[in-house]
Amino acid sequence: MSDRSDQARRRLEEVASASEGRRLPSIRELAATWGMSARIVQLAVAEAVRSGRLDARQGAGIWLRGSAPAMPLPVPRLDAGRLAERIGAEIRSGQYASGQQIPPPKDLSRIHGVHVVTVRKALGMLVSQGLLERQGRAWNACLRPSRRALRTPVLLCIGAGDAEGNLRMDTDREWDFWREIQAEAVRCGLTPRLVPWTGALPRLDGTFAAVVSTWHLLDSTPILDGLMRARLPAAVWVANHETLPGARYRQARTLWFHDLAFGKEAGQTMAKVLSGLGHRRLAWISPFHGSVWSRNRLAGLRDGLPDGIELVEAVEGWVSEWDVQKDVHLDPQVLGRIDLAGVDHGGSLEAIARPLVEAITRDRCLAVFGPRLEAALDSGATLWVVASDIAALWCRHWLRVRGFRPPPMVSFDDSREASRTGLTSLRFDVQGMARAMLRQVLSSRQQHRLLTRYAGDVVVRASSGGVRGGETG
Repeated sequence: MSDRSDQARRRLEEVASASEGRRLPSIRELAATWGMSARIVQLAVAEAVRSGRLDARQGAGIWLRGSAPAMPLPVPRLDAGRLAERIGAEIRSGQYASGQQIPPPKDLSRIHGVHVVTVRKALGMLVSQGLLERQGRAWNACLRPSRRALRTPVLLCIGAGDAEGNLRMDTDREWDFWREIQAEAVRCGLTPRLVPWTGALPRLDGTFAAVVSTWHLLDSTPILDGLMRARLPAAVWVANHETLPGARYRQARTLWFHDLAFGKEAGQTMAKVLSGLGHRRLAWISPFHGSVWSRNRLAGLRDGLPDGIELVEAVEGWVSEWDVQKDVHLDPQVLGRIDLAGVDHGGSLEAIARPLVEAITRDRCLAVFGPRLEAALDSGATLWVVASDIAALWCRHWLRVRGFRPPPMVSFDDSREASRTGLTSLRFDVQGMARAMLRQVLSSRQQHRLLTRYAGDVVVRASSGGVRGGETG
């Protein structure tokens, strides 16, 4: 090996001396010419580089030290800011007359070789600078800055209001959604404006698009009809089966619906994880089987499980815990009958009202649902698939009070309590939905899917027994 290395170094020195400032052949070419391995030639070149005899640069080849040509400076990436400067210069130079429509985002994307979302961001910046005005689907040059010149385009975030006049966020999923929507809006150069629904749309001056959550709204049609009449691009989070787009919005050009948890996809995703665990009999546990989402999750689970796995059902016909909880809320005597002796509530029952209502609701539901859980224990099922995290926590409470050891258990929602208590649960892709919504309202392409469904990922924790740690989907 040493002889071959010495020979390679000598030959390399001869080639370098005869190069007269030209680029040397590549390592592969030298190896083929000399009948040596490329590894030996590569070591000889590396030694010559270390000794200062040669230069070797990725993409430039091998040269005598000092004879390699200067590398061209990298071309700056055309981001939204630079694209806005370029289009703004064209407007100021008179290439577009005031009020003249500039090419649509799709054409600008092709002209400048950037993604259409980058174009949308750039156009939004020019609107904020007063050099463009948006009229429906058109972007028109504006040589005289408008009063909105210092304002960034607004993204309306519309949802149900709470008692304090803020957006109502009762669940982890809602908190995550609105946080992701606001963060994504800022990344896209938009100003998120939170608007609790009060019965009428606010003024739309400077509004670029809207995101709507139908959670807690008894009737979302006034919002959706108003946005459709205004031709304002809007992405809608469907929070119940009744707000899925029916005939009313089938031909809508600027409304797009997103279903995070009502389809079969969640059950199918869970089935993929459970199929390889070796369980032959599973129990489907759902006190809320009167809901569409519970029935669809069960249907997806059945579709995804392989033949030979038996699935027994322990169900009740409630739609949600509110079916029972409303009676607690509406009965002013309920909390008054509770003995609070020794409980520190700071002199205010309101400080502990919510956990008390939830505990009373749980116990009332379990008093009715308990026989179904006893049947699930007697069925011989070796794993319980529970329709939601809250129902899984109820099951654990029921088992603990009766002294039973909880069986392996999985559920849906991936709430904070699931993470805290080690419950394997399906996490719905809230972040992915938020990003998809912003991509829709920023895109110039109008023919999006009317309804997009999401499956989520199963976060595996200790409750599922023999499953190894990590995440899967």
